[in-house]
Amino acid sequence: MNSDAIKWLLEDNNPAVKYRTMTEILGESADKEPVITWMNKSLPDDWTERKGLWSVYYLTAFAECGLNFEDIPSLNEKIKNFGSENYFGYGCADFMLLRALVKLGYKTEVKKILETLDDYRLPDGGFICERVRKKIGYIPKSCYKANIYALFCAAECRKTFVCFPGEEELIDYFFGRNIFYRRDESHALIMDGRPGWRIIDTFNPFEPMRVGIHHVVETFCALGYGNDDRLTEAWNILNEKKDPDGKYILNGTLTKSYLPKERVGKPSKWVTFYALLAQKERSKIHEQ
Repeated sequence: MNSDAIKWLLEDNNPAVKYRTMTEILGESADKEPVITWMNKSLPDDWTERKGLWSVYYLTAFAECGLNFEDIPSLNEKIKNFGSENYFGYGCADFMLLRALVKLGYKTEVKKILETLDDYRLPDGGFICERVRKKIGYIPKSCYKANIYALFCAAECRKTFVCFPGEEELIDYFFGRNIFYRRDESHALIMDGRPGWRIIDTFNPFEPMRVGIHHVVETFCALGYGNDDRLTEAWNILNEKKDPDGKYILNGTLTKSYLPKERVGKPSKWVTFYALLAQKERSKIHEQ
């Protein structure tokens, strides 16, 4: 692991990356207070009143910064209705939120949703937004975007020793299409678009329509597939983003980000952190 890149991540200008590098990559203790202060300055004062997707974004922001519900007491008010009837819709934003809640430490609330997954899983092993499913008069194929976030959530569950039902089915779903591609067109990306916004790009932070290659690779490593031959192409794509100093270049980002923005075309601390975390986790062996 590149020591110069590690030193760069430990600089003070991004307290969240510094904290997560110390605790998750180096295995050292670290002070959370600079992260809490940084986040309180970065988010709008009325963030607790925001609804819809921005509510998911702000909860994700705290989770990405390595915080939990004990660090941000106001989080409890935001999730008081989580798990109630018709609240969870089994779509991309729903699993994005579920992943955040796993990282924030809401295990009891998360487990209530996980117990329902078998009832909503489709024959191909994945999920689709219930709002869409109810409009369809037949059993559809699952949604790739919902599934990628379900897989992200499964990885976080594995890290926190929470059982994610159907993890194997999701793994088969992605490896069956070589992770990134359509089943009917083996060289056509399933999450395509302009350069910088594709699934093979280092897009950060993620949002329901787009994720980054660094998150994909780290997820498979956390699940124990880091050295699987089927991940070789993904590793090769990710390593192409690395500069001579061992830092990873940011290809794309949100127009309005829920985390302090980084510059496209420049080294990204978030991308570099996830790439190095994946390297650390690469030796994990998948266990049932």
